[in-house]
Amino acid sequence: MKKSFVLAAAALTLTAFIAGTTLSYFTDTDVATNTFTVGDLAIEEVETDWNNSEDGKDLYPGATRYKNPTVRNITDVEGGNEPGYVRMIVEVLDAQENAITNQEALDLIWTTIRYDADYNGTGTKKATRAKLEENHVPGYSLAELGGYDLYNKRDFTEASDYTGGNKRIFLYTANNGKLQAGEEATLFSTIVIPTDWTQTQIQKVGNYQLKVSAEAIQAKGFHTQAEAFRALDEEKAKAGNS
Repeated sequence: MKKSFVLAAAALTLTAFIAGTTLSYFTDTDVATNTFTVGDLAIEEVETDWNNSEDGKDLYPGATRYKNPTVRNITDVEGGNEPGYVRMIVEVLDAQENAITNQEALDLIWTTIRYDADYNGTGTKKATRAKLEENHVPGYSLAELGGYDLYNKRDFTEASDYTGGNKRIFLYTANNGKLQAGEEATLFSTIVIPTDWTQTQIQKVGNYQLKVSAEAIQAKGFHTQAEAFRALDEEKAKAGNS
C-alpha cells in the first residue's frame, strides 16, 4: 500500500552567537528533493518570540533570549482531523553550515538551550509567567539553570537511536505521539548564555548556528510511531538518491 507523507522543514539559525534564518515549507507541489506525496496532513514551524534580525547578535555571558521553535498541525479541520507523528531535529552548525565536531564546543552550545515550563509566549516579545526572563539582569548562572531541562519533556522524548554528535532528534510523544489538527507543541523556550562562562569558553564556542527542523507523517496507516518514521526515513533516502 502506498503511504502518504508530509515533510515540513524550517531552518532557524543562530549565529554570532546566533543569527540568520531560512524558513521553508514543503507541500504536495513539484519541488524536487524532500517533497513527498501529501494526504490531508499539513504542518508548519514557527518562532513567535524570536526576532531574527536582532536576537542572535552580540550575545554575552548573562544574555537571555526567548526562542520558541513550535510545530503546529495546520490541517484544515473542515476536511477532517488528520493527526500526525511529529519529530523535531536540532543541529549545531558553524557559520558555513558545516557540522560542528568539537565535542567541547558542542557541550557548551547544548548548555545554552533551555525549556521553561512556565513560559507562555505571546508573539510580542512579552512571554508571560516565564521564570527565565528575557534580558534579565544580571542573567543566570549555570547553577540557576540547573532546574531547567534542555527541551520540553512533557511533550517530547529524545530519540537516542537517531542522535549523535552535532544532532539531536526529539519525538513528539504526548497524546500517544499524535499531534492533532489545530494543536501545537514547543520544543524549547529560551537561549541563555550563563553568567559564569569564561573568555575561554566564549572563544571555544565562537560563531555557530542552530538549525531546527520539523518533520511529520500522518498517523493513519501505521501501527506505531517508530514504524511511521522508518517509512519516512526510507522515502527520504530514496528522494536523496534520485
